[in-house]
Amino acid sequence: MGYCRAIEPPANEPITLDVVHSFIRLPATYLDEDTFLTVLIAAAREQAELITGRCLARRRWTMVLDSFPYFTDTIQSQLAYPPSYYNLPRYSTTLWNYSQMIKLAYGPVRSVERMRYVDSTGENQVLLQDVDFILDRITEPARIFPLAGGYWPPSLYVANALEIDFTSGYDADPQAVDIHSPLSSPPGQQEVSLMATGIPQMLIVGMLNLIAFWFNNRGSVGLVPENIERLFQQHMVIDFAGTRG
Repeated sequence: MGYCRAIEPPANEPITLDVVHSFIRLPATYLDEDTFLTVLIAAAREQAELITGRCLARRRWTMVLDSFPYFTDTIQSQLAYPPSYYNLPRYSTTLWNYSQMIKLAYGPVRSVERMRYVDSTGENQVLLQDVDFILDRITEPARIFPLAGGYWPPSLYVANALEIDFTSGYDADPQAVDIHSPLSSPPGQQEVSLMATGIPQMLIVGMLNLIAFWFNNRGSVGLVPENIERLFQQHMVIDFAGTRG
């Protein structure tokens, strides 16, 4: 899997100050600690994201790869590593889908705004969801495939030749759902994608406990007690086969 970074901050944290006040039993009118608690809310969310591999507050991300994924299954193709990459793409004929699969980090992925790549002539090109590729939002990690019967285009082998801009993350409302219907409806993909996007309440409980622990043990900020870490580990995304490219 390529390198992934957030390109904007969350619009809202999944936990409000009022909820934290109630959990740690501070009067709502006691505001002296609010600045510190605001920092702890963001820090607890960041810590939970690191452990789970999920995005707990919706925002936009960019993932970069040095090339589209390719597959090497023979001695000849194994010798076709960069700088010979422009002689590819070389895909497995028996593993067509999986040899071209791109996996996205930090789900739940809502949409892919665009894929930008440097073509073999050095020019910048753009691919669009539902038009040039299919996004599978249901699996974890989410996956991107070219349209049925298609292939990724050749790209110039340079640093970050492929950039994928996408939106992911949970909603603070535990009842939230997200529906996606492809406008162009090309063949080879499902007509509707429906998924629950409300943040799991066990993650909220984990963050609240972590905030309370840090608040009451100020010299231990950054430490995650084992019982709290287990709450996050139950929601970890584990993937042993990242994107190749």
